Amino acid sequence: MPAPSPIRDILEAIGLAVCREVVRLLNEKGRYPLRTNSALAKQLLSGEAVKVTQARGKGGRFAGYTANSSMSIAALDYLQWLDTGRRPGAKKIPIAALLLFIKQRGIGQVRGKGGRFGARTDSANSLAFAIQTAIFKNGIKGRHVIAPAFALGQELTDIYLNNQLLDGMTRELDAQFAYISTAA
Repeated sequence: MPAPSPIRDILEAIGLAVCREVVRLLNEKGRYPLRTNSALAKQLLSGEAVKVTQARGKGGRFAGYTANSSMSIAALDYLQWLDTGRRPGAKKIPIAALLLFIKQRGIGQVRGKGGRFGARTDSANSLAFAIQTAIFKNGIKGRHVIAPAFALGQELTDIYLNNQLLDGMTRELDAQFAYISTAA
């Protein structure tokens, strides 16, 4: 486990705030919010999505916020397509991906007595082909959520790291003034 560091904690908190903002924007923008058991939302809201690395100085200590400090956010590839959308006439979506989508969501199934799913109204293959053709012809409108979330992250970085640097400078000035007053 890495050594505790205020800079590391700040960057992790900023990364989690960016992830929460992405999920919030996905739920607010567009006609279709994320499902309650969405793998993308689970991944972004868990602490596993954010990874902070920090370089050590020559003495083996963490040097604070340096150019070697970095934060990365990992998300499912699906987030890219939600953000950018898909233009009409682009390469067709693979049928296998659409079949998995249909199976996971139970699309095209009729509920029978007792609330159980019965037979499909259309075959899964014909339904997947219809979805593929509709996306190919019309495209999918992007939700554009990544840029606003990173803008929030940049604001938070500016606020917290500037405060952190200000606190560090204040401590150094206090130490210098204390040294001057004891020397005099």
